[in-house]
Amino acid sequence: MEFDFLYKSAHDILKRAKSVLLVAHRKPDGDAVGSTAAIVNWCAKEGIAVTPFCADPVPSQFMYMRGAERYTTDLAEFGRGHDVVMVCDSGDLRYAGIAEHMSGMRHGPVVLNFDHHATNELYGDINIVDPKASSASEIVYRFLRHVRAEIDQDIATCLLTGILTDTGNFSNPATTRSSMEAASHLLRRGARLHDVARNTLRNKSVGSLRLWGAVLSRLKYNERLGVASTAIFVRDIDAGADSEQVEGVSNFLNANLDAKVIMVLKEMPDGTVRGSLRSADDVDVSELAKVMGGGGHKKAAGFSIPGRIVELEDGWKVEG
Repeated sequence: MEFDFLYKSAHDILKRAKSVLLVAHRKPDGDAVGSTAAIVNWCAKEGIAVTPFCADPVPSQFMYMRGAERYTTDLAEFGRGHDVVMVCDSGDLRYAGIAEHMSGMRHGPVVLNFDHHATNELYGDINIVDPKASSASEIVYRFLRHVRAEIDQDIATCLLTGILTDTGNFSNPATTRSSMEAASHLLRRGARLHDVARNTLRNKSVGSLRLWGAVLSRLKYNERLGVASTAIFVRDIDAGADSEQVEGVSNFLNANLDAKVIMVLKEMPDGTVRGSLRSADDVDVSELAKVMGGGGHKKAAGFSIPGRIVELEDGWKVEG
């Protein structure tokens, strides 16, 4: 297998490490937390010293996963002499939120890069990157299987979370035979499907559903381009809905709307606009995201640019 040598190399490095800094990307989703929390639990079994880090706090909805309570946002970790930095589910160190902090680390740590985005910049000393994988969690699953790790109930629950959230519960194009086989094995290992479903599906507040109603009412469709788009404004979030509760709008539209491309624009409090792109067609939205300075993979990508959203009769534009 093409990844066998990389799995072994990463395993050897982790087993020899004195201290591992394990990084989930900023604004972590189910896959970012699931893949890294699985490694946290595996490291605990192996006696490997690990510190899970995320530039943003882990959302409360993921606290059912064992190890999710351990993540720190303390940037001082980059000065504490970790000899290995492992990054999961991030195409580049900027998206991970650590690019500027890596240069300040003493002794040049070994960097492990576990990811599934086609736009990954291969920034690691070891790059285990497979765009055909459904999720970073599926890649971590393969790694743990290759090194004959014991996948217990806690690890299985973490990995199932990542696979289910990135495949939209097996409803989007990331769904593959291998992802379904992995999920089946994780369920046999005791993954708590009820906890995953309750926290990632049945987790919408009344306020967030009202916001979804406003966002859906703004939906526009460009018939010539086959692009459906909508916008979320800062005032919407201020009106009472948690911004984390609107992240699923693009996935919902992609699963239910007959359009080549879905684009959801969201104003951020810092004066930027975050774009979320999805495609159930043959359109490679990662190429569009790259033009905007972002990245992702073929069917799901994103970008962030400065400005504010202005509504037009047939669409949207971002003004600086």
